[in-house]
Amino acid sequence: MAERLVASAHAKINLVLEVTGRREDGYHEIDTVLQTVALADRVAVTFGGAPGVRVSGPYSAGTPADATNLAWRAAEELARRTGDSIEGISIAIDKQIPPAGGLGGVAADAAAVIRLLGSRCGASVEEQFAAANAIGSDEAFLIAGGTARARGRGEQLVRLAPLARQPVVLFVPPGTIERKTARMFAALDRLPLDSGEVSEAFARREPGPVRAADVLNAFERVAFDLFDGLAGLWETLEQRIGEPVHLAGAGPTLFWIGADEASARRALAAVDGVACSGILTATEQAP
Repeated sequence: MAERLVASAHAKINLVLEVTGRREDGYHEIDTVLQTVALADRVAVTFGGAPGVRVSGPYSAGTPADATNLAWRAAEELARRTGDSIEGISIAIDKQIPPAGGLGGVAADAAAVIRLLGSRCGASVEEQFAAANAIGSDEAFLIAGGTARARGRGEQLVRLAPLARQPVVLFVPPGTIERKTARMFAALDRLPLDSGEVSEAFARREPGPVRAADVLNAFERVAFDLFDGLAGLWETLEQRIGEPVHLAGAGPTLFWIGADEASARRALAAVDGVACSGILTATEQAP
């Protein structure tokens, strides 16, 4: 019987996202507070079967089922560092995270593959993080998840005190835009840089539920100009909920975070008759 390893690949939200500088390599310096949520893809790696990538689930459309999938690239990157072979492995991904929405689903799948293969072959934390950083900016954080502050282009991680479990409602519009993240950063390049003070304040905050006032996303300064209809959706949701709603990562997903389930249910009801879907989830800590 073929050996099979399975892991959850949790989505993330950015509780704070500041853009603090521009780099010569084309990336930007960021200062961000990341938080995983319970919503997750399911990733399975099977050894000794037909090689390849299989994708299923409600959000499988548009996710590549070949070697261009970031999860497969993650396997190749880790193998390159450890000398382990990926011959004969297959990767199956059950997509429960909406794609291209700022929730890090593709990065989470890649991180789950690194975690599974790394555990099997005895790869060090340094080797796993090196493979993660070679393919993207969120992958290193998503290997462990929980609550963390990330700087640089996302590779400089500091664990923060874990948040108590809080409900989160995701509002997922039906579409996105091409070259989303690049266009968002390009739009921000015309505006003043952030200082990192909000991330620093969050890292030093007293334990307790996250409040709307604690959340900031620099992309909100440009997202509503780039995504058609997003400003109207945001305004409608905030009017119905009576509390702030924020952009998830580079969007266009929006999210609400609160302290109790009753408030979360009321927030979720705000999608009635609106051109977006709603997902009730919660903050999730590292295992």
